[in-house]
Amino acid sequence: MFEDSLHKWRIGYLSPLAIIENAACEWYRLAPPDMLAVFISMGVTEFSGEEMDRVFAPLEKILDALMTRHVDLVLQAGTPLAVLMGMDKHDRMIAFMQKHTGKPATSTTLSVTRAAKHLGMKSIALVNKWTEPMNKVLADFFAREGVKVVGAATSEMPPSEFVKIPAGDHMMLAYELSKKALADNPKADGIYLGGGTWISEPITRQLEKETGRIVICNQTAQMWDIQEILGVRKPMPGRNRLLANM
Repeated sequence: MFEDSLHKWRIGYLSPLAIIENAACEWYRLAPPDMLAVFISMGVTEFSGEEMDRVFAPLEKILDALMTRHVDLVLQAGTPLAVLMGMDKHDRMIAFMQKHTGKPATSTTLSVTRAAKHLGMKSIALVNKWTEPMNKVLADFFAREGVKVVGAATSEMPPSEFVKIPAGDHMMLAYELSKKALADNPKADGIYLGGGTWISEPITRQLEKETGRIVICNQTAQMWDIQEILGVRKPMPGRNRLLANM
């Protein structure tokens, strides 16, 4: 009787930070109406290898909890988490998630790098709030997909600081850093605007309109990747280049 009101796809969403706000907002702005996010907070408080070991120690129990909600795919959200654990450990984690749940699994880092390859990018500049060593590891993830990182515009700060920035100020910081990255790297095909705490998709549209270059962000890359994996990809007119031309 109520089939039209139910969600067809349920996505297990391992959210990095303790409080989930802008990530959920952007998810439901972008997701098709038949796709539901099942959020679980990982409670990250700092960017360190020790913190990654702590938050992922109960991964098996977390996955079991998600499966009680009948999820169809599991997403490990948050690029810093994958970068801090390193490529090999990240890949083993994704393989474990798939084997343990019997469902497809992906990560923000995989989504972003796959999206860059899908768009035909050969070079990219980074925009984020992360450290230089973290961005060097991120460059290795991109290189695996045949995309070279040629520069970065960053405003390094810990999660405890950037989560307190008002949404409008946060978006302006993202926009200004993105403009700098594009200006400083004129030969790059575009940029990756990393981070899930600032509202990113409207910024990507504005920048693509102003510059004609590609701008990828976590939220659009995740939505593209999830739909690609599930085989339900459809163009989303009015969104950024990645989603509008799916």
